Amino acid sequence: MNKAVMGGIAAVAVVGGFIGYKVLSLQSEAAKWSGPMKEVAEESIVHESNVTTSRFVSIIDAPIDKVQTVMWDVENLQNIEPTKQNFKLSKLLEAKDNTKLLEINIQALTLPTLAYTMEFTLHPAEHRVTFKTIKSQAQDIEGQYQLEPSPDGTKTRLIYSTTARDKVAVPFPQSVLDSAGREAFVNTVRGLQKVVKQG
Repeated sequence: MNKAVMGGIAAVAVVGGFIGYKVLSLQSEAAKWSGPMKEVAEESIVHESNVTTSRFVSIIDAPIDKVQTVMWDVENLQNIEPTKQNFKLSKLLEAKDNTKLLEINIQALTLPTLAYTMEFTLHPAEHRVTFKTIKSQAQDIEGQYQLEPSPDGTKTRLIYSTTARDKVAVPFPQSVLDSAGREAFVNTVRGLQKVVKQG
């Protein structure tokens, strides 16, 4: 066999080995987020073609007004631990009345960082924050955070629901993407709980 053929075989083996390593590494990271999590009281993820509908519910140990105030501070997601592990950038571009336009960069697990321009709207009387994608190359996302007070007013039920429409084919297993969404939600809840406890 000549050197060129041997070199080509070696290159294919190296690239194949690297891709295999990355897939195994991603699946290992995803496994950490695949089981029941104490921050997730309820969960539903449904896939239909290029559309994923997700719903996560969590109970926050704080009154609804306090939780709503922290939820509406979306431009500080990048500064809150552990939320900043996923929100690499949450830059306020514009704020008017109850609407904020932000540049958001999100990374979950070890997947590539996704960039979005997102519009967030606070509906204070309804205890709801809605959001939608204004600009993104990867996905169009629309959803909301709905808050409900406990009967005694000491806790808040947080319901996160979203619909994501992929614009490009994603080369990762659906289980990995589900774990990535779960990780981002759990870290957001953990960050929210940390801030409300600090007062």
